[in-house]
Amino acid sequence: MRKDRESDTAEPRTMDQDPVVQGILKAISQKRLKPGTKLGEDALAQVFETTRIHIRQVLAHLVSRHIVTHFPNRGAFIYRPTVQEARDIFAARRVLETATVNAVMDNLTAEARSMLKRHIGRESGHDRNDRWASLALTADFHILIAELAGNGVLLDFAKELMLRTSLAIATFEVPGSPDCSPDAHPVIVDLMLAGDRAGALSAMNRHLDEIEHRLHLGATAPDPDDIVAIFQDIGVGPISRGAA
Repeated sequence: MRKDRESDTAEPRTMDQDPVVQGILKAISQKRLKPGTKLGEDALAQVFETTRIHIRQVLAHLVSRHIVTHFPNRGAFIYRPTVQEARDIFAARRVLETATVNAVMDNLTAEARSMLKRHIGRESGHDRNDRWASLALTADFHILIAELAGNGVLLDFAKELMLRTSLAIATFEVPGSPDCSPDAHPVIVDLMLAGDRAGALSAMNRHLDEIEHRLHLGATAPDPDDIVAIFQDIGVGPISRGAA
């Protein structure tokens, strides 16, 4: 029994890079895994062709990150934020993204300028009808700004908040709501490149306001989809393939 208990634990930093963890986070970030979806051990073991012990390690790690909730005798579920938590997420993002934009503009190198321009080029050249890839691209924009800020702690916070934003949007967004990000991001970058700090900060806050205002706080999320089909659809599968 002692041996089994020890095998159910893993180093947190190692678990962050685990292919099953990464697969689940990818599905959440693309808003494919909806809040309230049950993460059955058997289904996940089937998708990733791994053991239930490994899946338990993954789920315990995601519970510790407040991405998964575990209910005794019921199992593990994707965390469903409350209305207040959704509001808190956006309040936290305003503080964090003010800090990251300020940090980037304090040291807007030629390389940083080039990376921002390249990303906007990717967004503008992308087919907006490809909903899932578009979501990944728009999230990458905010992560890129955090990376360019040069502060590893801020970057970690940004990644965590983007995941929590995905959960809030998946819970409360009105179906069919337009995504304003492809229009807002070029404006933010243009202002940053022009050295207009106040304008860039104002544009970023307007952008976050627009995202939050798309949410119908208090709405009921639709029924979750089948998790096996979700992982197949986004190209996540057996660990040997996902880790390659």
